Amino acid sequence: MDDRTGRTRAGGRALRSGGDSRVAARAGRAVPTKDVSAAQLEREAERAERRAATRAAGRSARKKSKRSHSAVGAAIVAGAAMVATFAFILTNGGSSTPQTSDNPPPVVAPQTSAPPASASPSGNPAPAASTVKADRKPPVAPVTTAATTTTPNTGPQSPVFRRGQWIAVIDKYPTDAGMEADQLAKQLAGKMIAAGVPARAMLLNGQYPGVANSNLQAETGAWVVYLGPFKSAEAALNVCQEPKTQQAYGSLACPTYEPAAAPG
Repeated sequence: MDDRTGRTRAGGRALRSGGDSRVAARAGRAVPTKDVSAAQLEREAERAERRAATRAAGRSARKKSKRSHSAVGAAIVAGAAMVATFAFILTNGGSSTPQTSDNPPPVVAPQTSAPPASASPSGNPAPAASTVKADRKPPVAPVTTAATTTTPNTGPQSPVFRRGQWIAVIDKYPTDAGMEADQLAKQLAGKMIAAGVPARAMLLNGQYPGVANSNLQAETGAWVVYLGPFKSAEAALNVCQEPKTQQAYGSLACPTYEPAAAPG
């Protein structure tokens, strides 16, 4: 009984020792034991190398995938920059100065709709139609004053004089000189009346013997501007020589006449 027990224990230790060596070899450990053959060790080493190669290939593939993703992203960014540049050029009609920075130019979005025509420049909304009508005042008619142009009274064309009445002649306009003698005489008389001088205009047509020419004949064919009548020749001369009269029509000789009395 003792011999069998001894052999059994020795065989069990051998089995346990052989089993442990095989387990260690299958786990990838190159532990040489007396029960593991050289071929089996080579196979385990090849398997370990293949697993290491597989891991290295996986890592390389992941790195390549990351690099390809980075390249694709860079290409997308470059394409977006080119599109933005073209859009900026088309919108603004080109740029005269090159871009100095590495950043792409800003993208200007084209205007899709025009602003409403009723919008006021200040941004305030247009008032409602009822408000405009309420604020609108009725138009005020301009006040027009009619120009009162009155022709000065230059006297009758042929006034009647009595003896003892004197006049002072300011100027004379012949009717045969090719001019509108009556209009010139009346204009001068009106100018002097406006200046405060009592002037008159009359036609000499031979009806006043006291207004004679150098031949002592009554003057004909002329319009004259005169002052008077006065009660004396001195009174007519004084009014003609007043500063107001001389300022209205300067360089007056102021000849005096008695129209109703014949000379001599």
